[in-house]
Amino acid sequence: MTLNFYLDKPKSEGDTAIYLYLRTGTQTIKIKTGQYITPRHWNTKADKSGNHVKRSYIGSLEFNGWLAGFKADIHKLYNKLTAGNSAVTMQELREAIEDFQLNKEPAAASGFFDHFQSFIDINTTERSKATIAKYKVVKKHLEKFCKDQRYSLSFDTVNLHFFDLFKTFAIQTLKHTDNTLWKDFAIVKTFMNWALDRGLHQNLIYKKFKAPQKDAETIYLTEAELMTLYNADLSKDKKLDQVRDVFCFGCFTGQRYSDIANLKRTDIKGDRWVLRTVKTDKPHQVPLNAFALAILEKYKDELKPLPVISNQKTNEYLKDLGELLEIDEPTTLYKRRGNEKLSNMQPKYKFIGTHTARRTFITLSLEKGMRPEVVMRISGHSNYSSFKKYIKLSEKVTEQEMNQIWQLPAQMKVVS
Repeated sequence: MTLNFYLDKPKSEGDTAIYLYLRTGTQTIKIKTGQYITPRHWNTKADKSGNHVKRSYIGSLEFNGWLAGFKADIHKLYNKLTAGNSAVTMQELREAIEDFQLNKEPAAASGFFDHFQSFIDINTTERSKATIAKYKVVKKHLEKFCKDQRYSLSFDTVNLHFFDLFKTFAIQTLKHTDNTLWKDFAIVKTFMNWALDRGLHQNLIYKKFKAPQKDAETIYLTEAELMTLYNADLSKDKKLDQVRDVFCFGCFTGQRYSDIANLKRTDIKGDRWVLRTVKTDKPHQVPLNAFALAILEKYKDELKPLPVISNQKTNEYLKDLGELLEIDEPTTLYKRRGNEKLSNMQPKYKFIGTHTARRTFITLSLEKGMRPEVVMRISGHSNYSSFKKYIKLSEKVTEQEMNQIWQLPAQMKVVS
């Protein structure tokens, strides 16, 4: 019996599968290793140390070690089956190998997840808590993918084969929409860039990853709905009253909930709010209109300038508020998941969340005629590409613009 490694496509310019061939007599069993490599990093004939992966390849030590271990496992299995039983058939041997692979835990070569954890730990002091939480979730998804798909993930195997497999897994098993899938791969690419900068790999295949991204559909409040919320008498329910005030403050300033949560009295300079945003860490001045100042005045004797609670609880109470105030217009939001178009029709209040405030400010400001560059300046957007996803012009404003631009002069009439 002989065991030798071979590449599936030895002349390929990209990654190709590595197989282990088991030969006994004139018969051969082709065994999948689950590993992939670019042929230029591969020694067709093992070197004097018995290694196929070239030393110039970063991670070659771990990769060669994994291959050697895999080969040794198959050798032990063969010896166990044939010990005192020379009549073992190739079919029995093939079935035993398949059963062995099915029950063998996939190995993560090159310490991929150890490096991913280091990436998370190092960024803890640089990124927001929300960003770190997203990194941790993606790491868990990748670990689940490796376990369920029996995929050995290393810097080497972050290739187009991995891209195809993980995309299918995320859509079918994790039920990720296109936008969530895009975010998954964005984080994987961020990690791979970080690792590349530190010399942990030389693999650039990940730069070719292109997942679909669609403009996320969210809702905003109309001016009538916003004023109904603002003027509602909620004095009998302190919890909802305070949640309403914080939400409306966001609708009148256009700032993120994380920045409103960090508001300090010393940040208020007359009719301006001087802040350093949590997301971008950039200094920013927000003019405070009469509505925003009135809300701050309401809490002038309290310890905190605004009674902010957790994002999660606020989202729950906002839906209660919307239902109470009958903000219940039937509303449908659409998403895509692979080739599926998903629709979700609910009463409008079901979709209201803290993010709705920022979208409401931007949309209503544009409807009222505020120039986009001024809205961007107030909301803190530095470029139009990131600003435009918040714009959701209503049918009313498009109709107004059309009629305003294309007015028929009074002295003209349609000739029949």
